Amino acid sequence: MLSIPSDIWDDMIEHARALDPHECCGILAGTDDAITGHYRITNILANMSEAELARFDQAKLSDLKQLSPEERADIAFQMDAQEMSQAQKDIRQKGVTLRAFYHSHTFSPARPSTTDIKIAMEFESYREKLNIPEPVHVIISLQDKTTPVIRAYRIQDSTATEVPVERR
Repeated sequence: MLSIPSDIWDDMIEHARALDPHECCGILAGTDDAITGHYRITNILANMSEAELARFDQAKLSDLKQLSPEERADIAFQMDAQEMSQAQKDIRQKGVTLRAFYHSHTFSPARPSTTDIKIAMEFESYREKLNIPEPVHVIISLQDKTTPVIRAYRIQDSTATEVPVERR
């Protein structure tokens, strides 16, 4: 079970609402399954070149190419690498570990999309080289704007398995 303190839980929802209709993204850190800190990371998708967009699956890529760069951030995300690196440095200095990535779905349920799974598998291919434990993937759904839903998943071998998540 992933245990998230109320203040971090509330801040993730506030982050998602603040960027709506764009997807937000970030990192959760802690020990074992207890989250103790979080890092808001900038979604740089609107600034990505056409070549950089090639990492998305064909269906998502087709959708992205029909949208303006600003609108692309409404349906996908790409974390800023420099901010991720700074967060990782801070996580190491605090003696905790990266436990999860989070992002929002502004118009869809809190479950991984095909693109989410593909990106998780890409990360998995170099995660061990970075000496990072297997992360949980947390999704905040704003499909019902008045009642956000937060769910967590382990993504292994292109399969998402729900992980219990609690607000504490």
